[in-house]
Amino acid sequence: MRDIQHRTIEDRIEEIEHEVHEIKSLLLRLSIPKAFAAEKLMDEFMNVKELASFAKVETSSIYSACARHELKFIKIGKLYKFKKEDVMTWLNASVSKDDVNVDEYVDNYLQKHVLKG
Repeated sequence: MRDIQHRTIEDRIEEIEHEVHEIKSLLLRLSIPKAFAAEKLMDEFMNVKELASFAKVETSSIYSACARHELKFIKIGKLYKFKKEDVMTWLNASVSKDDVNVDEYVDNYLQKHVLKG
């Protein structure tokens, strides 16, 4: 590097611009992962309306599931927030509950109704 006294103003400005560019690129590299992580974290949560729309159920069903502790939630003030993975667990559990076991159904029916014949 040349002596500071012998450099022209243009050289100094060019060097400063280069250093500013390096600082900007460094800051950009440092800030993108944090912003991306925060955005990703926000994308992982749903509110009641989003969940109702996604699950195609009424909001009252969601509040009922929360009251029965069937659905995990985070309450921030009056707002309910749901992790997508917890929502999927809840939906899968409710689907498996709705499955009908034919043998159980027939046994229950036969126990309640005496067949005449």
